[in-house]
Amino acid sequence: MNDILACPSCGLDKTEAIVHRGSYILRCAACGEAIVATSFMAISDLEHQFSAFADPGPGKRPGPETLIARGPLRQISPTISDAAREGALILLIPEGAP
Repeated sequence: MNDILACPSCGLDKTEAIVHRGSYILRCAACGEAIVATSFMAISDLEHQFSAFADPGPGKRPGPETLIARGPLRQISPTISDAAREGALILLIPEGAP
């Protein structure tokens, strides 16, 4: 990964995608520092498959019981938006990601 997405706090270049309220945020998987953010609407029409979970915290793997939605982001974005508007942090994991 390039230095642009390296965490300014700890220097790690591993990120996680979080949706909170109307924002899409890349955060550091080690310390949780927000690195970059944009509107969730800007990415919500992607056809790529994602799993959306209630966020367990930086660097933690979510349990299957925390699954909110799975499928093409275009289809599951309304469910994600509803949960995020209520204040929940939603962890997005691309299907096929380790």
